[in-house]
Amino acid sequence: MKKHYFLVLALAAMASVPAFGQVRAASEPVKLLESPVGLMAPVWSPDGSKIAVTTDNYTGILVADADGSNLRMLTGDAGTGYKMVWSADSRSINARAKVSENGRILNQLRTYSLADRSMRALGPKVRANAVAASVEATGIYSKMVSDPATAAAEIPALASFAGRTVINPALSPDGSTIAFQIPGRGMWTIAADGSNLRSLGQGSHPAWLPDSRTIVYTVVEDNGQNFTGSTLMSLDTATGARATVLSSRSFIPMTPAVSPDGTKVAFENAADAAIYTINIEN
Repeated sequence: MKKHYFLVLALAAMASVPAFGQVRAASEPVKLLESPVGLMAPVWSPDGSKIAVTTDNYTGILVADADGSNLRMLTGDAGTGYKMVWSADSRSINARAKVSENGRILNQLRTYSLADRSMRALGPKVRANAVAASVEATGIYSKMVSDPATAAAEIPALASFAGRTVINPALSPDGSTIAFQIPGRGMWTIAADGSNLRSLGQGSHPAWLPDSRTIVYTVVEDNGQNFTGSTLMSLDTATGARATVLSSRSFIPMTPAVSPDGTKVAFENAADAAIYTINIEN
């Protein structure tokens, strides 16, 4: 009887511990957005009511309601889709625009209002890359976004990667950790203060869940010229537990983004250049 009693207590205790890492699909993928031009890199607004996307080469920003309706162009400015950042009130988007002037390519931080589609410059045009993120950015994250080619050389913990480009950095919702890629070396995490560098193995385009512990990402296949397949995965960065979210010959998921409430993942399907969503559960 005592053994049975303690077994029940142990099972009850296990049931009370939150489960992390085993994020799985709770639905089939549903097409959310399509356009005559290819769409990519979705970003949810903080209130979850809207979603922003960009086109090839991160040219321009389009915005739609979260249900996929009312898709409209916010700006066609070059470069603005890369690491664009919503304002906290979900009423505007900050972005880095590339501007050609006197034969030179300059960068300028700009904010774009959803209400009237107006643009306001947030600083001068400069040769160096501008960082779209503002108060949310840490020093290390800012370096990764603003100058990915030299960031590794400037961050002591990444010195062994000097000469390699840091790509697809993603800051956790609580600001404590950055997930990123080193081409040919897989995915990594590093604390915002530059400590605790950890390898996550193969994968690309990490995106955080609201718990700041779990990421979704893709494992992409290619033939040297085109993407031939991709699997959408989840990973508990604390334990290393992984799960498959989507693996299908009909989909080549890229650039995943998690909704603010953690119930959906939006992604670009490289097979048809449309944006899809899939419900997830833990």
